[in-house]
This record gives sequence, structure tokens and C-alpha cells, in this order.
Amino acid sequence: MNRIAIDMSPIVHGSRAVKRCTACIISELLKHEDIDFDLLYFDYMRQTSKHLRPLEDHVKESVIRVPQRLLIPFWKRFSWPDFETLVPKCDLLYTNEFYFPPTSRALVLTTIHGLAYKMIPEKLPHKSVASLGQGLSFVLKHADYLIAVSETTREELIRYVGVAPERIYVITHGVDKEFRQLPDGKALRGRLRDTYGLKRPYILYVGAIATHKNVMGILSAYNIASAKVPHDLVMAGPPDTAWVQAQRFVNDTSLSGRVHFLGNVDQAGDGLLNLYNGADLFVFPSFYEGWTSPPLEAMACGTPVIASNCSSLPETVGNAAIQVEPNNTQALAQHIEKVLSDDTLRTRLVRMGLDHASSHTWEKAAKKLINVFADARARGPWGGKNDEGCH
Repeated sequence: MNRIAIDMSPIVHGSRAVKRCTACIISELLKHEDIDFDLLYFDYMRQTSKHLRPLEDHVKESVIRVPQRLLIPFWKRFSWPDFETLVPKCDLLYTNEFYFPPTSRALVLTTIHGLAYKMIPEKLPHKSVASLGQGLSFVLKHADYLIAVSETTREELIRYVGVAPERIYVITHGVDKEFRQLPDGKALRGRLRDTYGLKRPYILYVGAIATHKNVMGILSAYNIASAKVPHDLVMAGPPDTAWVQAQRFVNDTSLSGRVHFLGNVDQAGDGLLNLYNGADLFVFPSFYEGWTSPPLEAMACGTPVIASNCSSLPETVGNAAIQVEPNNTQALAQHIEKVLSDDTLRTRLVRMGLDHASSHTWEKAAKKLINVFADARARGPWGGKNDEGCH
């Protein structure tokens, strides 16, 4: 055997963040030609064919024509159909999903992207909290080893879920190579004007318009700072739990001409690259992140960053960003004003951000994952799967 199966489900139907990180790390993994890989797709509304890739000699693809959502109840209740039935001749499954085919012999490694449902349940929809809890319970029962996306997530798994430390590896994310500084400012301004109608300098936020992302904190801080800075505020991300409240706030404070909600920006094009490069400041005062890429993406594009000082964000941005308490709207407003008015500070943040982002690569992450595969095989199955995760 010695073939490694990779669950490609996030590529087909995953969220922006998980889809991108899965695509990036798989691209790097498949460069290791000394390892045989089997890419496992669960069809989803007959969308799989759009994601199949030209194959190298050491790579196979397996397309399961039954959608994953129909298989999950059987996996949860009967542990069937098992992995070995679906993908013979593989001895290890790597997945970014909460649900996957249970195995009878093969090892399973699952990436855990954070524990928001444990850490900030009051800021998430009740149904999401319940479903995420159920998903993690499935992982703890059926996966051998967990890959945490940050040291913060590892510590939370140990402290709040009761997972044994030796069961957890840590592999932080890289930055997609497409995020870089663009040289032609005039052409960039033209694209931003033509595509998004952005004619003035702006502050940028990228992410869901969601309560747990502290969207209302961003808007409140901008409302304070807007009298002193000439910048608009651009919020690029899909409507979520804070959408209605955010729209009402903008209308009630007469900011409608200065706040731009762009909706979900197409990941396949260069929209985000242009938006990062065109921004004078990126703000991300989220209440919780297991790990998050937008601050690093902004840094890679030469944009100064203000981020939260909680959860994994200090680990993510290091000393290359200004960190602020997410509940302190006044402090966030003051930092916004300071960065936009102090050229020396801006220059320092840009330089430090570029250097920091360059140290986070998917090539490094893939090499770590290859080492984890080897270590897990050497250790064998995790024996305490049914004894952990009861906290």
C-alpha cells in the first residue's frame, strides 16, 4: 500500500478559507513525486468534473458519485461505507473535513481549523454551535491524529476538549503566492474604479459580514475616525449574521456614501489582489480565529495591518501589525487615525509585514505535513479515540 488519500471535498464545496488552503497545500504536496497520492472527491451537484486536474504518474483520482451529505448519516450511524471499500490500497487518509469515511485499518489525520463554537458560542448561530460540536465529536471518534492550524488551537483542544497533547500536530498556513505587491499604481486605481466604483482612498476589511468577525466594531470605529480621515471603508465578504445590523448602522449614521459592501469577491480572479494593493490600511479586529489568512495576505501586498490581540491573531501577525483589544472601539479608531496620518509608522508596518508574510509559505506547510504523515505511520493508530473529547 503506502498510498495517501486526500479528501478533496473542500475544493468542491468548502468555504473560501478552507477551499483556498486545501488547494494551496495540495498543490505543494503533489510536487513530492516520491509519494503516491489518491485524490478523493465526493460528487456535489455534479460539480466534481470542474475540479479534476491533469494527473502526474504518482497521482490518481477517485470520484465517489454519491454526495458526501448523503453518506454522512450512514458514516455516523453505521460507520459504513468505510474508507477501504471506497478507496482500496491506501493506508492513510488526510482530510480538512469534520466528516469522512471511517476506516477499519487506514490511519486518519484531520485538520482542525479552530474552536469558535467553544470559545465564542454567544456570537455564533445556535445551529452552527450544535453542528460544529457534533462534527468535532465525529473527528475525535474516527481520526487518529489531529492537525491544529495554530498553537492557540492546539492549546484549546487540550484545555477545553480534553485531547491528549501527543495526539496533536501543529501546521500553520502559508500565504498564497498570488498575493504580492503590484507595481503599476495608476493601472490599479483604474481597475478599482471600473470594477468596484472606488474613487477615493480606503480602509479594507476582508471576511464575512458576521458578528464573530466584529464587523460592528469596525463600523463603530470607522464612524469615530471618519471625521478625521479622508478614507472610505470597503468591506469585502458575503452577507452573514451581522449583515442587517451593519446595513442599518450605515444608514442611521449617514455613512452610506463612504462605506462600500462589495459582497463575496470571486476567488478565481484578481479582485482580492487588487483590493489589498489599493488599500491604505487593512483592519481585522475579529473576536476569534483558529488561524486566518487575510491579515497575512494584506501584508504580502504591502498593506499595513491592524488586528485583534486575542485568540490566534497575535500568533498570526507577530510584531508586524498593530494589535488592539477587539472590544475597544475607541482604541481601534485612534490606531486607524494614527496609521493613516503617520508616514513613518506606515512605512515600518509595510516593511515588517512584507518580511513576516514571506516567512509563511505553503511549501513549508507541505513539508511539515509530509513529516507528519511519516511520523503518524511510525506511531500507528491512536488507541484512545473513544476515551477523549468528553469535556
